[in-house]
Amino acid sequence: MVVGQGLEQRYGSPAGAAAYRTKYDGSWARRLSARREAALLRWALAAAGTEGVALDAPCGAGRMTPVLLERAHRVTAVDLSAAMVEQARAALAAPVADGRVVLGTASVDALPFADAAFDTSVCWRLLHHVTDRATRVRLLAGLARVSRRAVVVTFADADTWKARAQRWRGRDRRCVKLTATQLADEAREARLAIRATRRLSSVFSLLAVAVLAPEARTG
Repeated sequence: MVVGQGLEQRYGSPAGAAAYRTKYDGSWARRLSARREAALLRWALAAAGTEGVALDAPCGAGRMTPVLLERAHRVTAVDLSAAMVEQARAALAAPVADGRVVLGTASVDALPFADAAFDTSVCWRLLHHVTDRATRVRLLAGLARVSRRAVVVTFADADTWKARAQRWRGRDRRCVKLTATQLADEAREARLAIRATRRLSSVFSLLAVAVLAPEARTG
């Protein structure tokens, strides 16, 4: 997979995965951001009508999986990093023991699941790291293949005030920023259509979420 420089090295090691697990607890600002992200995902899952079995890919340290469990009966959570999966296993010990969470190691680039295996697939905080357009389309197509109802993805929104300010100041972060129109074009190639989008904060964040539906299931 074509991702941002050093991403796999940073989060693939046990130390990197452990640091990521506590990243959003480090300050009041990050805790607030984490709560707002959880609310954003709740909105997206409600817009998607999520139920049944869901996929969390990549799951990271399991931060968003409990939000999926509020609507889904069971969540399959996978990550390319085995170290991240172990952090998720510790964080999600109770629902794993109850059989509501199944963990595994897998790449979003090659999901080892049957067609339409999940009601909804969630891909949180990955797309903006994928530097190659063709790879982003392939990831979206793979998520569409395993999803019956919807695909929920986050992206770095190029139209936020924060993105514009970064461009004006010449301090553009090293992440892939897309407009909603550009994302729609890539999604269309993956046989997905945008149902709804929402930003976390136009002023303070680049993060936005899109609810996508397989074309044959729109309307």
